[in-house]
Amino acid sequence: MRLLLLRILVLSIMLLMLGGCAFRPICFWSRNRFDQQELRHGPWRVYLDAQQQHILNKGRYRHGREVGRWQYFSATGLPERTERFHRWPAGLITLTVYHPNGQVAKKGRARFQSTATLDRFFWFGEWRCYDATGRPLPSEYYRDGIRVGTPLTPIGR
Repeated sequence: MRLLLLRILVLSIMLLMLGGCAFRPICFWSRNRFDQQELRHGPWRVYLDAQQQHILNKGRYRHGREVGRWQYFSATGLPERTERFHRWPAGLITLTVYHPNGQVAKKGRARFQSTATLDRFFWFGEWRCYDATGRPLPSEYYRDGIRVGTPLTPIGR
């Protein structure tokens, strides 16, 4: 029985190697994969070191485009930012930026626009801000990536 299982295992490995994975560094069993057009596809992770102990970012691609939630980390392992790519409307991204101690610094929205001649990423709308201890600060407002200020606080509040 053991000999039969061993033969099946060896045969399976040989078939996989003959199937094209022997010449590619990334195969169906690996985390980082490509589709038929050689675009990134599926779960994706990038590490700081060869031993894959310190992760820099992780997320998911769908035919070369980032989708869903992406997380970015510092060299110390603390979060730097989180991006959430929305399906609708296309190009909308919700971002959370963190302080070096891991506390939330800012939360807001951004947009990615791509044309034949230009790729553009910019912040817009209200961005909620927090200090390093997590206490809220006055919000910032952006229009087409340019900070347009904070709202005036009414007298009496």
